[in-house]
Amino acid sequence: MLWEIKNAWLIAQLCTTAGSMLVSLVLYAYAFGWQFATGLVLLLLAHEWGHVLAIRLLGLGARGPLFIPFLGAVVQLKRPPRSLKCDAGIALAGPAAGTLSALCCLAVYLWVDTKIWLVLAYTGCILNLFNLIPCSPLDGGKVVPAISSKLWLAGLFALTVIFVNTRNPFLLLIILFSLVHAWKAAGENLPHEYCWVSPLMRLKIGLWYFIILGVLSVATVFTHRLLQ
Repeated sequence: MLWEIKNAWLIAQLCTTAGSMLVSLVLYAYAFGWQFATGLVLLLLAHEWGHVLAIRLLGLGARGPLFIPFLGAVVQLKRPPRSLKCDAGIALAGPAAGTLSALCCLAVYLWVDTKIWLVLAYTGCILNLFNLIPCSPLDGGKVVPAISSKLWLAGLFALTVIFVNTRNPFLLLIILFSLVHAWKAAGENLPHEYCWVSPLMRLKIGLWYFIILGVLSVATVFTHRLLQ
């Protein structure tokens, strides 16, 4: 009986992921065409599966990705991270997987010289680069507490500059969410065991963060120049 319930729950999760993927695919296809829509959904899937794999490696359990059209996708943890270090590792895994998928698209473009692959590579780089901005709820906002909370100010400044230049209301929502999150975090009294990160671990997390950030920055500039 328990096995049947577990299987039914797994099937329900798969159906939710597949269904939300299909809805996103149809809406993206209507807006951008089938080729780009298919590639975009797969890029998002690669990013989210990076999170899922990290969560499962840490033994926390995760519900499969849920796609939200024109906003991306999310993964829900069954249990909260045990420490800032775990949270940072989970957050970094998404952009790491997303970077690899974008670079794969770039490699295919350089091999076959078909423009859609270049467009997908550029899109993947931009999406993952944006996600690394150190402000919640973006992945970067979950990484920087394990490095230095001061980086949050840099992230808020970057988001504000982008918003001023684009007037995108979605960015304003992220800025407001980030401010509320920072205000709540300032009033929280989290356990020392959760917050403590050794200097060496802070260095390792920081290195991985800036390596991924650097690779994405170079790849974004490179693909943008090729598009021009």
